[in-house]
Amino acid sequence: MDRRQILKYTAMLTGTAICAPLTGIMLSGCNDKAKVTSASLAPSVFFSAADFELLTQIMDVILPKTDTPSASEVKVNFILDGIFANVYKADYQQKFTTLFKELSVLLKSKNFSTLTKSERESLLLSVEARPESERDNAYWSYIDIKQQTVAFYLSTEEIAENHLNYLPIPGEYKPCVSVEDLGGKAWAI
Repeated sequence: MDRRQILKYTAMLTGTAICAPLTGIMLSGCNDKAKVTSASLAPSVFFSAADFELLTQIMDVILPKTDTPSASEVKVNFILDGIFANVYKADYQQKFTTLFKELSVLLKSKNFSTLTKSERESLLLSVEARPESERDNAYWSYIDIKQQTVAFYLSTEEIAENHLNYLPIPGEYKPCVSVEDLGGKAWAI
């Protein structure tokens, strides 16, 4: 095994691979000439513009704005787009694309983009609640998107620092602590 492979596997195992797509954006912020704006975070690195918009709408149904920001407000849609383009292998990209096409066809046939917030939620819940015998590619695509949305959402700086218990430098380990002692919040990952 060569050095590149070892570094790649080490990065994937330690979770640094998740940060790779955003590293360029963060480092460009150190340059006075490069200003990071929403426009400079253009989608279509992996997804088409229409698929990216649909993905964003799905994510915002999964994690809508409440007393915490929505998934798209903390740029989970851009993170997932970058992860697919730069981290996931071609076979997984192809598998996801096949699954996502079926979910996309289903949602477009139900006019997902024009539905109200509660109608979108009901439609996605009906996809998620399918019995095991009816679980098709649309179901598995939605489950995959949901799992990744939640994982990347909880890993964002905004959520970890402002909405979860966060210790940048871990202190003493206390295995048995009540939720009340923590202010009712889960720990940031």
